[in-house]
Amino acid sequence: MLSPLLPLLCLRLPTMRHSVSDASTARPLVGDLLPHADKRASTARAAGRPSLCTFRQAVLCTLAVQNACQMLSMRYSRMPGQPSYLSSTAVVVAEIIKLSVSFAVLVYQYGPSAFGQVWQSVFVAWRDTALVSFPAVLYLVQNNLLYVAASHLDAATCQTAYQLKLLTTAFFTVTLLKRQISVRRWLSLGVLFFGVMLVQSPGVAAGTDRAAQSAVIGTAAVGGACVLSGLSGVWLERIIKRTGDVPIWLRNIQLGLCSLVIGVASVCWLDGDAIAAHGFFQGYTWLTAFVILQVSCGGLLVAFVMLYADNVVKGFATSLSIVLSSLVSWFIPSFNFHPSAAFISGSTLVILATVLYSSNSSTSAEKASARSQPSQGTSTRDKLDQDKV
Repeated sequence: MLSPLLPLLCLRLPTMRHSVSDASTARPLVGDLLPHADKRASTARAAGRPSLCTFRQAVLCTLAVQNACQMLSMRYSRMPGQPSYLSSTAVVVAEIIKLSVSFAVLVYQYGPSAFGQVWQSVFVAWRDTALVSFPAVLYLVQNNLLYVAASHLDAATCQTAYQLKLLTTAFFTVTLLKRQISVRRWLSLGVLFFGVMLVQSPGVAAGTDRAAQSAVIGTAAVGGACVLSGLSGVWLERIIKRTGDVPIWLRNIQLGLCSLVIGVASVCWLDGDAIAAHGFFQGYTWLTAFVILQVSCGGLLVAFVMLYADNVVKGFATSLSIVLSSLVSWFIPSFNFHPSAAFISGSTLVILATVLYSSNSSTSAEKASARSQPSQGTSTRDKLDQDKV
């Protein structure tokens, strides 16, 4: 589970200082930790826009490379011949890292009082924590499905197909949040669906080694991950809108703890015998650690985008990552990936649909629908592109 709440940070920064009783003694927020957020950098950005544009370009390139590298490394770590590790344990380790990062930031912001805040908000107010247990389960299953998809699909195909999360999130936005979406965006989602169907058509990646792999299982896994991504994102938004007074890092800790408890239970249930025989970290290599680290910290890059850029940057980053994944897969002999005309056409349509959907122009219906929703929390339209794995 990419950290789903990290991208929401930018929307909560203006109010986080007033969301706790001792906010007046809080330390600087995460943005203050960044060299680009100190006074000198702020003055430089105000004096010269080229520096801000340069930073946005750097964020765009970094996010695109991170997206591509994450799927490529995940795919390579799951290929036949690589040491076999348990994906369930990898998900649990990723949750531990995200929990540690969230708590460390909270301690930096509020000092020793952070311990009391965690106790009150997570354990004393356990009903509030229980609210996020459902999306936590969805994110946990989603991450495990992505590992399954990476075991049966090449990186480029998996990453392209995973963009269907835009369609599922839009569907749940309309059905659960009763929010309108413009005709332009529905058209872009139709183009996206058609492009993914081309990418997933038989024989698209001619020459790909399908031994011990199943395209049906891989496609079903990535499709299930897309559905869970859309449902969990919209469900989480409903919770945040109703309980917007909870600081974002506390909410992240609540999510992480629920995922960790459920994840440990699933590890014991599904892989308990294997762990007893060969250990929790069986099959782990430096590549496995690299994959887990990317899954844990990838959401931080999306937070950078939300802080310093916009959805257009996210859309372009997604498009660039698809191109990079395809090119790198093509040039790595062990991937044995040879894109066909259908794959190239489908990927082009997916890129076009992503850029079209991410454009900032909104219709009056969309704006009226957004105004009719509560102002707390974050917009699902901003979250449609955020899920990172």
